[in-house]
Amino acid sequence: MSKFNFKYQNLLGVKEKIEERIQGKLTSAQKKLDDEKQKLCTYEKSKESYMSMIHAKMQEGTDLSVIRIWDVYIRSLEKKITYQLQIIERCNRDVDEIRKNLVKASQERKTFEKLKEIDFDDFTYIAKKEEEKFVDQLVTFKNFKSI
Repeated sequence: MSKFNFKYQNLLGVKEKIEERIQGKLTSAQKKLDDEKQKLCTYEKSKESYMSMIHAKMQEGTDLSVIRIWDVYIRSLEKKITYQLQIIERCNRDVDEIRKNLVKASQERKTFEKLKEIDFDDFTYIAKKEEEKFVDQLVTFKNFKSI
């Protein structure tokens, strides 16, 4: 009996490697998104902290020039937060695009795996039929020989 050989095995291997590469890109993009979200959280916490400080200092009666400096800093943090939100949106789009590519690559790989499965089923069916044919010939030969 011959060995099963899938004629598109090389192509299946390529599809698997493509899927793995896209999975790696997705992991990297998600990590970048998480890092950018962490930056945003840091900016927001810093803003809240300085806002609390300003309110506390205003209650104590601090010099107006110090409050203005902190206010300018808070405004710069607000700009950073706005910019960071744009970066996060871009990262989200990148992750979504990579995820779509991963789904497509996965479907292509599954198509070839299904073809391989069908070919293997055909191979086993043919092998079984050949074996049955051989057994029939063997039985016929034994019956013929015994006559």
